[in-house]
This record gives sequence, structure tokens and C-alpha cells, in this order.
Amino acid sequence: MKSIAIIISHVVNDAVTHGFVPAAKALNMHTVLITDHKLDHLNLAINDKSFHPDQIIECDVFNPLDIIDTIIKNGFSPNIIFSNSDHLQTSTAIAAQFFKLPAKSWEVCLKAKNKQLTRETLDEKDLPNIKSWLIQSDQNLPVSLLFPLVAKPREGVASMDVQLCNDEKELNKYCQQFWQKQPNTLILLEEYIQGPLITLETLSDGQTIIPIGGFDVQLSKPPYFIETSASWNGPLSEKHQDACLQQLTEFGIGLGVCHSEFILTKTGPVLVEINYRSIGDGREFLLNNLAPYSWFETILQLHQGWKIDKPLAISGSAEVHYIIAEHSGIITGNTKSNKFQLDGIITQCQVLCRAGKTLTISHSNKDYLARISVASPTGKPLQLPLQQAINACDLVSEQEVLA
Repeated sequence: MKSIAIIISHVVNDAVTHGFVPAAKALNMHTVLITDHKLDHLNLAINDKSFHPDQIIECDVFNPLDIIDTIIKNGFSPNIIFSNSDHLQTSTAIAAQFFKLPAKSWEVCLKAKNKQLTRETLDEKDLPNIKSWLIQSDQNLPVSLLFPLVAKPREGVASMDVQLCNDEKELNKYCQQFWQKQPNTLILLEEYIQGPLITLETLSDGQTIIPIGGFDVQLSKPPYFIETSASWNGPLSEKHQDACLQQLTEFGIGLGVCHSEFILTKTGPVLVEINYRSIGDGREFLLNNLAPYSWFETILQLHQGWKIDKPLAISGSAEVHYIIAEHSGIITGNTKSNKFQLDGIITQCQVLCRAGKTLTISHSNKDYLARISVASPTGKPLQLPLQQAINACDLVSEQEVLA
């Protein structure tokens, strides 16, 4: 009888549909997708032959008790319970623990997802930190605020609604606009620190945590913080890897995969946020292209109880560049998604917003029109093939002319 992999997902996401589900199938597992967006996933399965889980089941995936009940009602004896969603790590960890499977600490998952708890945990453990304040819509602003500061949702993702505020007037405007959209959502205010952004990617079997490498990241100019490009194992991420790893380890990060971000200051790296899942925005597929093993299969195997017994660090060179809409409008262009290999360099362009679609600017990663990556497992220079791929992409957002 086949082993059973339970993959828990929220909205349709490439990492799940074209990464982890195919990986579970490649491991010869009966693959069950549990989601609160069953119809969307069923439609994709009908139209995309590369996405074919054995079952798709509806469930309130934010409720661990409903996940547990759904698994029991369907008579599953799972071998893996896994999610790659930011929002679902805590509920997934609780379900995995219930079935006595390898599981992340649900408490650490919660502290990583909730940015206020992240800051409090860093203080409790005497780790590098910044000042922060939590505000809600029915209270006055704290008198102790230090400007400039960064305002963000307490549990936000994908740089959505993250903005630099230089004074109280800008902050009040941000709060008014944000609470019109999400009136009951708490806002976290953080001291603004300037410096380069780097990432650390880790894998762990629950006992040993391994640094896989990291990205040196370029950001758009404030007041927004959109990632525009990234270089794999750039000089900054390599230099500060040990310090970043120590902070993550002391925070409590362990089993599975983790993507974390740090700002480099004069005194060293300071944690920006922890995403206790695989890196996203297409860079998970870049790592899969670059690694001498399957990125997605390895992560699932860690949740199946596999112990790390070989080197997992990813060498080579890789660059990723995002084509970003400059304003709201109708997307035009003829570029199609493609992937090819030439002289040992893997070039991939993934269209994220199709021609003909109307895009509304959000000043976040949701404004990406296309993602271009180049990777060389042997470490070849990549600037020329990257620039050629960028030049070949003609997607733009045409601003509508109003009569």
C-alpha cells in the first residue's frame, strides 16, 4: 500500500501545484490536497496535466481540529502532513503532532508568523532586534514613536501594505487607508533601519539545521519595499551566514525548510521576518534548477522522518529579476513563459500577469508581471544571459486613457 502525503494549501500556489504535489507523486505517494479552495484546484487539475493529486478535499485549513477531523473521516493514515503556506504552518504542525508525525513546533510557527510575537521573542532571547509598537484602529498613536518607521500588517505577506512613514501625518494617512480595507487588522510599527537585505535558506531534520545558502536582494526605493532582483550566494549573504543561522537556531527554527530575511547594520544582521516555509516568488524553482537534488522532494522527505546524511548546501550561481508594473493598467506584450538550457545555463521566464489582464497597482510583489531567472550549477557568469532574457520580455502595463 502506498504511503499517504497530506498537503495542506490555501489559494492556488505554484510551489504547491507544480512543486510539492508533483514531488509527492514522484516519491510514489498517494497525494491528497486538503484546501479551502477546492473548486479552484479542481479547475487547475482539469486544465493542467502537470498537476494531478490523487484527491482534492475541502476543509477549513485554518482550523487544526477540522484538518484532523477531515483526515480521520476519510480514513487516512498519513505518512506526511505538510504545508508551504505562511498562514497554515501552525495548524499543520498541530495536525502533524496529533498523528505523531515529524512536526514543527506549533509555538515557534506562531511566533514566526505573528510579527509582534517575533519581536517579543527576539527580546526574550536577547537577540538583535529593533523597536516596535502595535496599534489598533480604536486607539491613539503611542507617544514614544520614532520616525521614520515602517508600518505593516501584523501577519502580512508578500510585502502587501508595507510602507515607510516619515512622520505622523504620513502614518495617519496610511492607517486611515489601511483600516478602510481591513478595519479589524492590527498594525505593527517598526523602527526603520537602513542597510542591504539578505536571506538565509535552511533545511533541518529536526535535530540538525543546515544552511543551504542565501540571496543578496535588491529592493525598490521607499516608501515601498518590493524585491526587484536577487543574487544567489552573493558576498553579503555568504559573509553573514553564520550569524544569521545562530539567530534562527536560538529563535527555535528547526524541522523542514525555512526562509528568513535580515537587514545588515553596522553591528551585524537584524532579523526582518521569518517565513517558516520554502522561499517563494519563483526562487524555489530556481533552487530546484540549481541543486544537485530535488528541492521539493527533499523537503517532503524531511517531513517523512528522513535524517540529513549528505551535504545539502547549494553552490553555483543564480540571478533572478522581476519585471514590475509601473502603474495600473492593461497588460500588453507577447512574451510567453519559457525555459531552456544553453551552455550549462538554465534560463527561465515565467509570465505572472497575462496580456489583456487589468492590473491594479498594490506596491507589493503582486505587481510582478514576469519573473526571469538564470542559473548555472557550475558557477558561470550570468549577467549577459540575464540581460538578454530581460530584453526579450516585452510585458508592460499600459495606462488607460480616460475620456
